[in-house]
Parts: sequence; structure tokens; C-alpha cells
Amino acid sequence: MLRLSLFFLIFAIQLGFAQTNIKFEDTDFNAILAKAKSEKKLIFLDAYAAWCGPCKLMERNVFTDANVADYYNKNFINAHFDMEKGEGPNLAAKYGIRSYPTLLFLNAEGEVVGKELGYLNAEDFLALGKKNNNPNLVNTNLKEAFLKGHLDQKTLLSFINLYAGKDPFLAKQASEKYFANKKDKSFSGEEINALLNFTQSVDDANYKVFVDNKAAIVELLTEKNYTQFDNYLKLMKLVTAATDDKTKTIDDAKVLKEGEGLLPKDDLVKSLNIYKLNYYIAHENYPAYEKTALEYYKNPDDFNNSELLAAASVFAEHVSNPQSLQSAARWAEKVVMTQENYDSVSVLAILYDKLGKKDEAKMFAGMAANFAKEENREATKMNEILNKK
Repeated sequence: MLRLSLFFLIFAIQLGFAQTNIKFEDTDFNAILAKAKSEKKLIFLDAYAAWCGPCKLMERNVFTDANVADYYNKNFINAHFDMEKGEGPNLAAKYGIRSYPTLLFLNAEGEVVGKELGYLNAEDFLALGKKNNNPNLVNTNLKEAFLKGHLDQKTLLSFINLYAGKDPFLAKQASEKYFANKKDKSFSGEEINALLNFTQSVDDANYKVFVDNKAAIVELLTEKNYTQFDNYLKLMKLVTAATDDKTKTIDDAKVLKEGEGLLPKDDLVKSLNIYKLNYYIAHENYPAYEKTALEYYKNPDDFNNSELLAAASVFAEHVSNPQSLQSAARWAEKVVMTQENYDSVSVLAILYDKLGKKDEAKMFAGMAANFAKEENREATKMNEILNKK
């Protein structure tokens, strides 16, 4: 009898320990979607990599927290995929996962309804789950529901954030609808982001919200930042008026003259150049882009890697002038020194190839081809460079 009681005690202890972990489904992604639909629950997806330190810390310290495990096991279908094995690479491509851990909340349609990047402690991770637990979204096509006007304010705010990168035009529509329906006068940080990100002109519907709610907005944004943003919008009005879509050109002198006083001169010139670069890319005026970029990036140490690499990649594809290509190669070289990956070394390989530097081009094309293989990416251009005689 004692031996039997001892067995049940051990079993109970083991069961207790087992229940303090998030229960992750041991099945494929389609089966997880089906289970979410059947049980009318959202999916929590932990996207991790085996080598990721913060991922291991979450698994050890957060997913084992009793309160976390209890909440997530009751409210979500929990999924746990290594993004570099099995179905992982396809999921990473589908959801644009580039950093780990990425914490996703999905509905039964496989749509993202919530997202967070990086390590969270147990308290914050529990709050994240409570924030994203909206069973009404389980079998809802978010885009369709938005277009039919079926999203409540809470879901609409999430929709804005989720579609900001995927479909900015739709997200802007959602932002304008959200603030048109907003009744209370207080603003959260999330609401201010949704407002500012989709207020791009003094003619936008959101600009009136921005002006009418200044007192509440400056409590978080500060008076200085509010004024800077307001002046930037007024500057964009001037820039738009100085833009000729027929010739795809911009009257710099007009902007600099009429924009004087809105921003300090250096900031005014910088803002104008950023607008010009974006405009010329959008309208495929590559000669104008080349001229503007050479002037703007003449001191590459003043810019971050993403800015330099973006400009270098445009030159690699659309510029033929050797001197311009040499400048772009210097930008790409600077990036490669601190950020060696497929994107950086492939751009540098193409630039060297266009400059006739065969040995350098082949060396970096070989590196890019290896990265492409590891990342399951297409590398036809790199192989063309490698096969040149």
C-alpha cells in the first residue's frame, strides 16, 4: 500500500511539473490550423532557431512559468517550429521571419493577428497573450472583414499594425476609419504610431485628428517632436507642389526657398533629398536618382548599412557610369565589412562585375552563392558571374 501511494505521489508530482510548460503541438502546420478552427482558438507560433540564445532562454524561463503555461494552454493552440528545419523555412518565407524569436499569433486561416519580436520575460509574455487573445478572429478573414466594416476598434488597431508593411494603402484606410470612429480623447503610444504613420500630408483626413488632439498627443510625443512632425507635413505639401509628374522632376530651388523656416537648413536639405530618392525610384527616373544619390551619400560614414546597401543595389541594377559604380562599390564594401550576408556580398559581386573586376566579382559571387544555399535563395546571377571566363 505504501509502495502504491508512493507511486501515485511521484506520478502527481510529475504531472504537476508537466502542466507548468506550454504544451506545443507535435504535428504539421496544416493540422494545427485545422485544430485551431475546430476548437475555435487562435494559434500561438513560436518561431525559433536552434542556435538562438534568447529563444533558449524563453523556452527555459518563460514557457515553463506556471501562469504563462496555464493561460496559453487554455486559450491558444501552441506551435513551436525551428525556422531552419522541416516546415520552418517555408513558414519563415510565408511570414517574413528574419529574426528570432518571432512570436506570432495566427487565426485559423493562417493570417497574422499579432506579432512580437525578441525575448520577453514571463510577465510581458503573459500580457502579450492577453492582448492578442481575440477568439472572434479565429475563423475571420481580416481583410474581408475590414472591407465589410465588421472589425471593432480593438481589432481595427491591430489590423493597421499588421497591414502597415503588407498593404500600406489598406492600412491607411483602416487608420482613417479608426480615428474617425474614435470617441475618447486620450491616446496610447500604439494609437499615436497608427496616426503618425498614416498622416503623410496636411491634406490627409488624419491631419485634422492630429491638429484637433494636439494636447493629448504631446503628452507622449512632446511639443518639440509634434512641431517637427507638423512642419515635415507642411514641407511635404511644398515638395508635392514643386513636383512635375510629367517630367518626373522636382524644383529644388522652390522647395528650399518656400520651406525656409519650417526646418533647419541641413534638415530641410536632407528631407528633400530623401523625398527625391524615393520619388525617382518610384518613377524610374534612374539618372536623377544617380545624381541625387552621389551627392547625398558622398560621406558614407554618415549613413547606416541599410541606407547604403539600398542605394548600392539600385546602382548595381540601373547604373552604368564607371565612376558612379565605383562610388556604389565603396558603399557596398563598407556594408560588407560589418554585415556579411547574401544581400550585401551579392550586390558587391554585381558592382565588381560591372566594373570589370573579374577576380573580386567571382570571389564575392562565390560567397553569395554559399549564403544562398544556406538560406534557400535563388542565385542565378551569382552563378552567371562565377561561370564567366
